[in-house]
Amino acid sequence: MAIKQVGAIKAMEAASAGKVMEASLSEISGGWLALVETAQGRKLVCAATKECQVLAMFKAEDESIENGIIIKIMGLNSNNAAALRRLVKWTGPTACGTKGLSVGFSDWLGNAEEYLTPFFSKKQVKPVLVEYTPADCALLQRNFLEAIDAATWAVFATGYKDGYAASATRLTSEEDLVKVLLYGYSMLGLDFSDKINLEIEGLTDLAVEERYLELPQEFRDAVEGSYLAGPVKAGNETLHYTPEILRRIVLEYGEVIMHAQSMYNSYLKNTPWDIDFELYLSKAGKAITPEEHYLVGYELTRNKVKLTAIGLDAAVENKALQEDIVIHAAIAEACNYRLSVANADLFAGDFSAIAKVLKSRVYFKFENVLWLSALQCVAEKDMALLAAMAAFAGIATAEAAELVPASETGKLYAGLYGKFLSPADGNFAAKIKAVLAANTDTYREKITIMVEKYLKSC
Repeated sequence: MAIKQVGAIKAMEAASAGKVMEASLSEISGGWLALVETAQGRKLVCAATKECQVLAMFKAEDESIENGIIIKIMGLNSNNAAALRRLVKWTGPTACGTKGLSVGFSDWLGNAEEYLTPFFSKKQVKPVLVEYTPADCALLQRNFLEAIDAATWAVFATGYKDGYAASATRLTSEEDLVKVLLYGYSMLGLDFSDKINLEIEGLTDLAVEERYLELPQEFRDAVEGSYLAGPVKAGNETLHYTPEILRRIVLEYGEVIMHAQSMYNSYLKNTPWDIDFELYLSKAGKAITPEEHYLVGYELTRNKVKLTAIGLDAAVENKALQEDIVIHAAIAEACNYRLSVANADLFAGDFSAIAKVLKSRVYFKFENVLWLSALQCVAEKDMALLAAMAAFAGIATAEAAELVPASETGKLYAGLYGKFLSPADGNFAAKIKAVLAANTDTYREKITIMVEKYLKSC
């Protein structure tokens, strides 16, 4: 016999001596799942009949029977998060695809996603609640699995059912790629910028030609036939290739194209679920040109690599995102992918103008918003802690109003997140989290003000 909702809630609360978070209450085959606030903290609780076949998927801390209903009380661990994503589909991330506007956040403290979901209910903007990199893992000693689990519990707690994505980005190794596939990330970003051969930039045209002529004749004939035989068009835009420009691009970006194609064919081509595939193309000291962007995007696309996005970093690509944005938008549309913009919140340009040119086919990554919101809260509620952090880093203490992404002070504190949070370095994470936990209303307010500002700017 099925368990009625009212009976499930009563049994859960009686067994746990807690309060069910009703937004999380979800029916599964043979029972109900919910988060419950208890004296021991938040727990996942299942109320089920003996016919419920999925109970074995969970690791329980306690089990009892209330009025004939089996009650399992469970910790918020990785095993139970994975089981939850499997049984309650809306708690797991899904792909964004090649159309529509998305915005993403990096929650380095692991406690803010629950505040984010209300901004996206019934809106035509898909949130990326996890934006995490191998560098984040190394700095924070917090792995990819912990990051996606935090988002899972936050989404479940709020009952947010409109869909979110989880991005593992700046991936460079097969090991990390395999891990995040197993963990269920919906967006994978490969970063082969170390394969961009900047040495070519300093060579003469003659030296470049000599290297280019070492490539197989058949390959050179095919490339030249594609890019030199006549005008190269991306929509209404014309790309300008000369033999000299083409040779440099081939030598600079050839390895990037080969690695991206190899990784896609090996791991992403035949996944049984939809995955967004992003290729990050920015490199410090090298602003990308439209001709470079098009050659990389077109070569991958025509070789059946299903790119979802080409990633550019706002800290590097000022010209691409302002003066040349119309051309880059035309390239993305011609190749049927979006642009993603890393460090978008540090960018002084007009987001709405970029989104309009891209026909809203863009993913803005606001990596620093949550971190600076947390620091604003610390500045208002525990200036002594912020002063200690500043002294440790050898910088001036900031007021809350200065800790916004586009300001020089905000950029400085944004760039030092690893130094402050790394257990091997500043190790201020526990102290910051304590301030945030003691001042949840202020923290929520800071996040609300900043997130709403950036959403309106899109």
